[in-house]
Amino acid sequence: MSFSFKYKSSKLNSGKIIRRPIVPVTFCGKNTNLDFFGILDTGSDITLIPKEIAEVLEIDLIGENETTGISGKKIKVNEGYLKIIFGKDRQEYFFTIPVLIPKIEGCQLIIGRLGFFEQFKITFCEAEERIIFKKSFKKQKYY
Repeated sequence: MSFSFKYKSSKLNSGKIIRRPIVPVTFCGKNTNLDFFGILDTGSDITLIPKEIAEVLEIDLIGENETTGISGKKIKVNEGYLKIIFGKDRQEYFFTIPVLIPKIEGCQLIIGRLGFFEQFKITFCEAEERIIFKKSFKKQKYY
């Protein structure tokens, strides 16, 4: 069984509207579950969670590090793990992913490959502006 999501419109800083692979996810915090939309990014190794979301979810931090994004600029981040629920309709899956939390505010929620992409066979259909997910039943690696 597979499920899919259509791309969503997103406004750039320039004012231009583009279509992006944005998907709904549920983050499981210590005392609450919250629903968000994140950009599914094949070029990101790890999921990036805005500081404001991490604080509400009360994510346990396990370390500090530095990372660089597309701009090449280094930013300081906290490291942690987050339980998520992802799927559609009756196909919901629960798993844990590693996350980075930038120490600066105002970052976008970006869903990276580690912990997430290995859960599914993911097909990006650019012509249809759709992402198709088929669950992979491989054992989760190390999260």
